[in-house]
Amino acid sequence: MNSDGERAQAFVGRLLQNPALNGLTLLQREEQILQFLQVNAGQLAPTLSSNHFFPGKNWQQIVSLLHEQLYKATDEHLLPDVDRLVREQIEFTFIHLLRQQHVDDAKLATEVSALVKKLLARPEFRRVMTGPYTALRHGVVDRYLDEVFNRKTYVHFELTKVQRLRLGKDEIRQYIQLNMLLKPTIAMIKLPVQNESQQQAGMVQHQFAEKVLRLLKKELQLLPEPVLKSAVDANVSFNEHRFLEATARLSAIFSARSRNYQPNMKVDRGADSPDKSWLNVARRNYKFYGFDVKMLDELYKIAAENMW
Repeated sequence: MNSDGERAQAFVGRLLQNPALNGLTLLQREEQILQFLQVNAGQLAPTLSSNHFFPGKNWQQIVSLLHEQLYKATDEHLLPDVDRLVREQIEFTFIHLLRQQHVDDAKLATEVSALVKKLLARPEFRRVMTGPYTALRHGVVDRYLDEVFNRKTYVHFELTKVQRLRLGKDEIRQYIQLNMLLKPTIAMIKLPVQNESQQQAGMVQHQFAEKVLRLLKKELQLLPEPVLKSAVDANVSFNEHRFLEATARLSAIFSARSRNYQPNMKVDRGADSPDKSWLNVARRNYKFYGFDVKMLDELYKIAAENMW
């Protein structure tokens, strides 16, 4: 093994075999390794720049090599899985109902899948994709939406009366799943300079979202504008723009929750269940993250009653 690429591939391969990463989705694993490299740069740099690894390379050059091989290893499984999710998990029945005309499902899936896979070449897109991808892989939306439709309170009212979706529960589920999948398209354009709070919360100004929407409409011509707008609006603070679609608000919450979501996580005796704990923290910080606090309240009650 002589080339830098081969040595980087071997090192990344050992990191990916860490048992601590078991149970994480592909993008969660990738994110954990990126954080590991960043946090431990001081300890890793002297070792990895030695004759046994990457002699003559500085830390930035080494990190670049490792990132390249990490993305390559992830994409080997991620790209076909994204295509599978779009074609098998997301049904486009709701698109026909919104357009009131038939659109070829295979063409819709091809258009969406091609754009997502193209954008995965951008590191900034990959990071905002971690939550949505995890939510789709684990069906995070499903159980909450079942409860929302059973209760028929605030969230149901916002979906059916305020956003005026004339769709059934299953169609709204697909709507939200597609919204989450397209939410990261906010990174199609280089994000503007943001203050620290905006960066941490993942928010953008509404004017920037409108700019992305114009570009997205050119890329996904088979999808209705309201669907694309809702996906982009999932990146805008509800506290600053009170007319955000209910689907956008829910997509923002579920995407954020799912970034660190792990199914079957063990809970210490006396501790809150994972979803209940996360939603409780989100309620206290709703202004910071731009969430709809009334939605958080309802989802919190659902999680508490079901011990999620």
